[in-house]
Amino acid sequence: MDITDKQKQIVQAAIKVFARQGYAKLTIKNLAKSLGVTDAALYRHFPSKKELILTILRYFEYVSCQVIQEINNQDLSPIERISRFVLNRYELFAKEPDLAMVMFSEELFKNDPSFNDYFRGIMHTHRDEVLGYIKHGQEVGQIRKDLNPMHLFCIIVGSMRFTVTQWNLSRHSFDLLSEGTRLLNTIKKLIEVRYNEASDY
Repeated sequence: MDITDKQKQIVQAAIKVFARQGYAKLTIKNLAKSLGVTDAALYRHFPSKKELILTILRYFEYVSCQVIQEINNQDLSPIERISRFVLNRYELFAKEPDLAMVMFSEELFKNDPSFNDYFRGIMHTHRDEVLGYIKHGQEVGQIRKDLNPMHLFCIIVGSMRFTVTQWNLSRHSFDLLSEGTRLLNTIKKLIEVRYNEASDY
């Protein structure tokens, strides 16, 4: 991602302001105040609030694509690839709870349709990768073939989004990674082909 250290600092400050004060409070004036700089100094890096928000989305996309590339570069089974992808989401949001608040905020996407379109593109990339893992798992007999791949994607990713949303609403009152890991293990038990059932698939 082509971003300077100063821009990254501004993006991280913007995520914090948005997460803790809301979209409306994310103004150049408030952001400049939080950073202890002038409005003009921020405008030199980001000409508008829209460009700043798009950079936050690009930051999330960059982090996500890095993880996907790392997964795909390793010799992992389909189930291991799915697990790595899901657990990384939990690890990322547990480490950056403000980012979780922003990326799961309906407030962000109702203010500008272009944000929704950009985020949809990111989600489609995630969908295509995870669907590929699921279909490969079915082809090699690791994941049940009687289950619709898209339905499995919705169960895997949808349950993750629900868990993160619950975590956000509870003000991070539980261990996200531990709860997410337990949920993932339950899903794996439901979708994996057991050795004594392999001949049926």
